[in-house]
Amino acid sequence: MELSLSFVLGLLVEYGILTPDKKDLFLNKRDYYESLYRSRHKKDPFVTDLVLFMCREEEVVLDEERLIRLIAGRAGCDFIVPDPLKIDTQLVTSLISLPYGRAHRVLPLYEENGAIVVAMADPFNLEVLDQLQATAKKPIYPVVAAPGTVDKLLGDIFGFKKSIKKAAEEKERDRYASIEQLTKISEGGELDDKHIVNAVDHMLRYAVEQGASDIHIEPKRDETLIRFRLDGLMHTIYTFPIAAHPSFLSRLKMLARMDIAEKRRPQDGRIKLMLGEEHEVELRTSTIPTVYGEKMVLRILESSFFIRPLDALGFDENQIAGWRNGAKKGYGMLLVTGPTGSGKSTTLYSTLKELARPDINIVSIEDPVEIVIPEINQMGVNPKAGITFSSALRHILRQDPDIIMVGEIRDKETADNAVQAALTGHLVFSTLHTNDTASTVERLIDLGIEPFLLASVLNGILAQRLVRKLCPFCTYDKEMSDEEKVTLKLPTENRYRIKAAEGCVKCRFTGYKGRTAIVEYLPVTAKMARLIASHTTTDEIRQNAVMDGMVTLREAAIRKLAAGVTSFDEIVKALYFE
Repeated sequence: MELSLSFVLGLLVEYGILTPDKKDLFLNKRDYYESLYRSRHKKDPFVTDLVLFMCREEEVVLDEERLIRLIAGRAGCDFIVPDPLKIDTQLVTSLISLPYGRAHRVLPLYEENGAIVVAMADPFNLEVLDQLQATAKKPIYPVVAAPGTVDKLLGDIFGFKKSIKKAAEEKERDRYASIEQLTKISEGGELDDKHIVNAVDHMLRYAVEQGASDIHIEPKRDETLIRFRLDGLMHTIYTFPIAAHPSFLSRLKMLARMDIAEKRRPQDGRIKLMLGEEHEVELRTSTIPTVYGEKMVLRILESSFFIRPLDALGFDENQIAGWRNGAKKGYGMLLVTGPTGSGKSTTLYSTLKELARPDINIVSIEDPVEIVIPEINQMGVNPKAGITFSSALRHILRQDPDIIMVGEIRDKETADNAVQAALTGHLVFSTLHTNDTASTVERLIDLGIEPFLLASVLNGILAQRLVRKLCPFCTYDKEMSDEEKVTLKLPTENRYRIKAAEGCVKCRFTGYKGRTAIVEYLPVTAKMARLIASHTTTDEIRQNAVMDGMVTLREAAIRKLAAGVTSFDEIVKALYFE
């Protein structure tokens, strides 16, 4: 038995989605709708695609997930949305070919408890199940997935794997062909190799689709790993033979305008991708030599990740109002602090985007320029050309700026120049690597800034961390344990309800989806300015700020926990509770 149009329509009648008359109409007009589908989509429809197409044309309300769930229920199978990161690509390519997978809409996923889990659009196709079981020599456990999802995943897996496999085979053959070809391999291989080009294109597109922030290409002894950073954590996505590594990296280095022949020194570059007609993505590339070859990291710089409404970053109402008030003054200094990867760039870019107007001149000095924003005049640091943060600042002051963004205050000279710029009527934004707002004052004084000058220019200091947000589809309530209360220094006799997540297909079984900021904002009021000018200790600044209503990082984290936004583990990891 196989899935048929009559069977699916009968199922819809049984569940009251279609009337018997409508079912007869659909069957009678089958040839017409198949022809119409082919003309619009340029391919033959799978039976569920045809049913959904008919329903849309006849104004019958039915979504794909409900239809697939009904079929799965009738077949006694689970409905799933396959997680691309969980698929065993080696298993897929060893069990089926791309034409076979597409013809039958079938995709092996992984092995579990001695059985092969296989996603099928048609769970009633017993012949395919028998063929797979004979090939795998293991039991087959079918699950049901949407045909479009299966088809896309097949394209992604075979597009990358087959391209890499063919490229590696050709390089292996080339290795023994001649001494001249061996020299070419050591220099990076043939750059117009269509298989390598296809593999690189698949990897880059897939990374953007999955929302990765970074791509790591890491050579090992016998293979190369491709890992994506998703929501702050690394996931291994692909592995391929080390023979294809030089050519794969050469293709990326060519796109990034790097020196392909240079393998002994670190290099930096940029790639701009066009995904679709209007979707532009920039990638910042970096290579370093390692024991087994060059490692490359590509940072995906998509403006939708870096530039967001300030209200969507994780600030509470008072914090965002204070930050905006500090920016409205038109002069002075606003600082964002936190460790690497805490979202400082996103906060600054989002703020500058909000402030940008035709009547304001905004100039930034960055190392390097991460996201190109048309409304801002952006300048990259270039030590070889004598352009450092401090020297660039001196030149920028002659560019009639209203707002200046200094990527990072690293030394006394940059700090001095930034303070002078703020003193002369400019609004200066910058970042520092400090633990919280109060310790930022001490760091600047340690860099040689006089306390009275600092007190007169500081508008506010913002400290932040990033935590992963709990997946809204699989959260559940739980009671906080005594150990967790002690860690957060909460009274153990009180009962606290918090949220956790068990993991589902929507979050790749991690329990988390997306990230948010934990924020501490210290506005420099007249009272705070007097404390800074008198060189008060960091603890006194912190205590006074808290008395005046400042929400500390610890308190902000506990509020996010209480609101069910994030988990206990995430805030402990972000704030290093002892």
